[in-house]
Amino acid sequence: MVLGSETEQGKVYIQKEQALAEYIGRAYNATAIELGDNTTHTDRLFVRDNKAVCIAEIKNRNMSLSQLQSFDSYLISYEKIDRGIALSSHLHVPFFLFVYLIESDDIVYWKISNETGKEICNYTVERTKTKADCTGGSAVRENAYIFLDGMTLLPGC
Repeated sequence: MVLGSETEQGKVYIQKEQALAEYIGRAYNATAIELGDNTTHTDRLFVRDNKAVCIAEIKNRNMSLSQLQSFDSYLISYEKIDRGIALSSHLHVPFFLFVYLIESDDIVYWKISNETGKEICNYTVERTKTKADCTGGSAVRENAYIFLDGMTLLPGC
């Protein structure tokens, strides 16, 4: 089975993810370390002065900030949230979700859990049918709908 990230379209998204991770690292004076391969559930560990400071899931979406705001929430597979929170708890670092909104050139983020793994982000979970990956298809799975009240705009994108 070919992963969406192994297709030409997927490789473009991976390149954007790498660029975004580097940008985030510069913005927070940290180094982004890629975790595992394209099947990991959390994308990056950020390190400063040889110490882990946070972990992050990084996404790119072909939408604008105003389009995201019209949805009233951001959809992501619940498994990503669940695994990120577990890793946050084990490593004693906060877990963030960063999203690059391609059409408006904005970066938004949510702090999903604190350094103890305690969830601090508001979301609901529903079993829904969504796009399987960046190449299309469909999948029925538990999805988290993250409310926008905890969203922050990263300045200077």
